[in-house]
Amino acid sequence: MRRTKISILMALTLFTQNVLSSPELSKSNFFKKVMPKLTDTVSIKIPDPISDKPINTVVYKALDKEKNILGYIREVKTTTGCDSACLPVVFTLFYSKEVVLKKLKSHPGLTKKFHAPFLDKDYDSLDVILMLNPSIFQTVKHPTEMVDGLTGATKKEFIPHVVKDAAYTSLRVNLYHQQTLKFLKSLK
Repeated sequence: MRRTKISILMALTLFTQNVLSSPELSKSNFFKKVMPKLTDTVSIKIPDPISDKPINTVVYKALDKEKNILGYIREVKTTTGCDSACLPVVFTLFYSKEVVLKKLKSHPGLTKKFHAPFLDKDYDSLDVILMLNPSIFQTVKHPTEMVDGLTGATKKEFIPHVVKDAAYTSLRVNLYHQQTLKFLKSLK
């Protein structure tokens, strides 16, 4: 009898640990930091014309307990588009139900040149870039066009339009944001 109770207790402990550490639960908690009233999400297929291998093909409709729309969420895992040793670009875009960007968050954190982590001021700069959608980005056919081929320094014409030492990331995040906005507005 005692062994049975211990076995049941161990099984419940393992089950609880698995449930509490599940990716879906941690994703939900991450989403709730921006949308505290979130209780459910509905997946919507979205094209990913930006990545060479499209994997960012879902946008979530965020719902409260009454099934009212709180907004939309798009998780993005991509590269900078360069062929160097750049770290992946992982971020989540949060939009209001009116399709206005509420917040950009990155669970692992975005990085700059030499893998330096973004600072709060860098995220603030990126927010401004996303609001302005610099037209100079439309001239870029490949991210490497934004930097000097020898030094890796950002070219002068791009400096005012990117996060310092993060030209590739600035471009890539803006591309996904603009593509997401266009898609969400087409749903209305």
